[in-house]
Amino acid sequence: MTTTHDHIDSTTHRAAPPLSRAVQVAVGCCLVAAGLLNGLSQYVGHVMAGDGIDDFSDQMRWWAAHPTQARVEQLALVASTLVMPIGLLGLLHLARRRSPRLTAVAGVLVLWGMWGFHNILAMGYVTGYVGPRELPMGEAVRLNDALTAEPGVVVTALLPHLVGSFFGLLLLCVACWRSGLVPRPPLVLLAAFLVWDFLLPAVGVLEPHLLLVVAWGWLGVHIVRMRPRDWRGHAY
Repeated sequence: MTTTHDHIDSTTHRAAPPLSRAVQVAVGCCLVAAGLLNGLSQYVGHVMAGDGIDDFSDQMRWWAAHPTQARVEQLALVASTLVMPIGLLGLLHLARRRSPRLTAVAGVLVLWGMWGFHNILAMGYVTGYVGPRELPMGEAVRLNDALTAEPGVVVTALLPHLVGSFFGLLLLCVACWRSGLVPRPPLVLLAAFLVWDFLLPAVGVLEPHLLLVVAWGWLGVHIVRMRPRDWRGHAY
């Protein structure tokens, strides 16, 4: 015979969802990996190339002269698109409890932006790394310029990244701030990275992606270490 106390106890202490801890660890590790693959690779590339890079055509010429470094950087960037969405979905999971509507808007923008960012990286790998190996540099630069002016590329790559990634990640920072479940300093660093990366130039060896490495690494380690009940939500 089941008593009322037993019923309340079994309802209150429901089992955790399957794989919840594994998903939590995976999300945290993906954020750390995204910071290293995306942020650190671009920061190191900037330091190695120096201050003579004013636009993507200069970057292409530097890559042509340093093919090994170019391949490592480009492969790291493409690989980062595998782990970035997983880490960001984990942050959306935490943020949605206190700000469900704001998180929903941020989620749509972030995923739209990640799609555009993936397309930019794929195009950059072809035009920036493969192009100068198969075409004269002048033709490879013209190909890249033609692609960036192509309306289809603007709609599927540049616009989603510039609008979706920027505003989506900013709104995600606000939603995570309001959630109270993640530390606020890395959110400030992530917001500062966005403003610096999208609107301001690098200053010597100081380059915005260094902030991204610290912010995502900090958030990733925090998620791995946070209490499972905070990750799952108080309903469990």
